Amino acid sequence: MPDHDPERPGPDARRQASGRSSDHRLTDGLEHGADGPGPARSLVEAYVYLDLVAPGGSEQVAVADGDEGWLVGAGGVEVLVPYEAEEAARQSEATFGTGLSALLDPGQWVLVSATYASRALEGGLLLAEDPSDPEGLDAVAADWSFAADAVAEALKFVPEGDVGADGPDLESFWTEMGRSARDAAPGRFTRAKLESDLAFYRQSLADLHRLHAD
Repeated sequence: MPDHDPERPGPDARRQASGRSSDHRLTDGLEHGADGPGPARSLVEAYVYLDLVAPGGSEQVAVADGDEGWLVGAGGVEVLVPYEAEEAARQSEATFGTGLSALLDPGQWVLVSATYASRALEGGLLLAEDPSDPEGLDAVAADWSFAADAVAEALKFVPEGDVGADGPDLESFWTEMGRSARDAAPGRFTRAKLESDLAFYRQSLADLHRLHAD
């Protein structure tokens, strides 16, 4: 593999999936899903994907330069993150990348968003006991932000321009994990529910900043 190009931005630890320690894996309470068909749109999405499908998640991740992008691997699963896709994600400040995901389906994105929201609620309780903890505040803020960004990814699967669409098409749930999530609670995947969750997560983040403003 070629040496890293000094003009090309390297992997940024701040953009790894959760920014949290390995005892807070996304796979807690979730089953592994089926492999997705395409490359990741960002390093963050690659880490989230590995947490869902790789044995052991992203705890033992390895990142190497390839011809067209970074090869991010763990547990025998390898994901390509094209350099141009990561650069577009950074320029657009899109956490998981621009465009539509080819790795995670809307069911998985809803599960991911719920996981981050659960962390944020748990972290908020701990923060209430010690409001002066800056690391705790940053962690809760990051979790609310990731929860919002993840459910926004699920909303991308709602057909554009179709005001009558009540949620993502059934065909967009291509993984066993995603289909199981939808079959278990189809009401979680309506347009109204997804938009409501997005508004709640964003408002929770705004309230957090307001309550802890200097």
